[in-house]
Amino acid sequence: MRKLYKILISVLSFLLLSVVIVCCVVIPFVGKNTMLHPDHESMYMLPDELGMIYGNITFSTSDSLDLKGWYIEPINASNPNSNVTVIVLHGASHSKAFMLDHYGQGLYDEGYRLFFFDSRNRGESANTSLGLTWGIDEVKDVRAAVDFVKAQPEVNSSAVVLFAESQGAATILFYTAQYNDVAAIIADSSWAYGDLMIEQAYPMRSGFPWFIFGQITIALMESHYGYTFADISPADVAPDITVATYLIHGNADLDINPEDSTIIFNELPGATAKLLWRVDNRGHVEAYLEPDYFSRIAQFIANNL
Repeated sequence: MRKLYKILISVLSFLLLSVVIVCCVVIPFVGKNTMLHPDHESMYMLPDELGMIYGNITFSTSDSLDLKGWYIEPINASNPNSNVTVIVLHGASHSKAFMLDHYGQGLYDEGYRLFFFDSRNRGESANTSLGLTWGIDEVKDVRAAVDFVKAQPEVNSSAVVLFAESQGAATILFYTAQYNDVAAIIADSSWAYGDLMIEQAYPMRSGFPWFIFGQITIALMESHYGYTFADISPADVAPDITVATYLIHGNADLDINPEDSTIIFNELPGATAKLLWRVDNRGHVEAYLEPDYFSRIAQFIANNL
C-alpha cells in the first residue's frame, strides 16, 4: 500500500510538473513566436485588377532590409489631387493587398498618386529576427517609403500624406513625432498606450488567456526587444507632432478602445491642425464602410495642404 502511495505521489508530481512546464514555458514560447512572426498575408489582390497603372517597387531601409511596394499613378493627371501622394501602411496582421482591397478604390477615385507597401515581416517584404515590433522598427520602413516617394521627379515633396490603420496608424504617429516631414497624416484606429493594448491583443492573437500565459509571454517579448510595451505608446509622443493629423476610430471597436484616439487627440499640441472622427456603429478599422469616409479624408487633406 505504501509503495502504491509513493507511485501515486510520483505520478501526480510528474503531472503537476508537466502542467507547470506547459503553462509557464511551452504556451508562452508558442505565444511569443505567434506574436513576433505572424503568417504573411498573400497578395490576393493586385492594383491592375482595379484598373490601376502601377509599378512593382523594391526599396531598402536604413538597416538594409528590402521592402516591397506598389507605386500607383493617379487616375487623372489633370485632377488637382494628382499633386498629392498618399503613402498607405497596413496593420500588424495584414499587407498592402489588404489595404488595396479596403482603401485602394476610395483613395484612387479621389485622384491621388498612391504608394502601398509591406513593412518588415509582412506581405512580400523581408523578415527580421526581431520580428514584429509594434511600430518601433517599422518607423524605419516609413522613413524609407517617404524617402523613396520624395525622390520621384513627378512627386511634390511638400504634398506627401501618410495614411494607415491599427498598428500602422501607431507607426505613422511614432514616425511623425520624430520627423514631422510630411504634409498630413491620417491614423485610423490607433492605440494610445502599448501596455494596455497588448493585454487586450494577446488573447486574440495567440488564442491563450492573458493571465499567466500572456504575462509570461509579454515578459519574454520585452526581454527579446529590449524595451517594454509601455514604451510603445503614441499618446506619449503625440505632443511632438506638428503636422496636420486626422484621427479616426469606430465607436464599436472591440480590439482597441475607441477612447484611445480621443486620448491621442487631446495630447496633440493645440497649435497642430487636428481632427477627430469617432464613427458610430463601426468596429475595428471598419470606418471605411461609411459612405463619406474618403470624401472626409479628401476634405481634410485639401484643408491642410
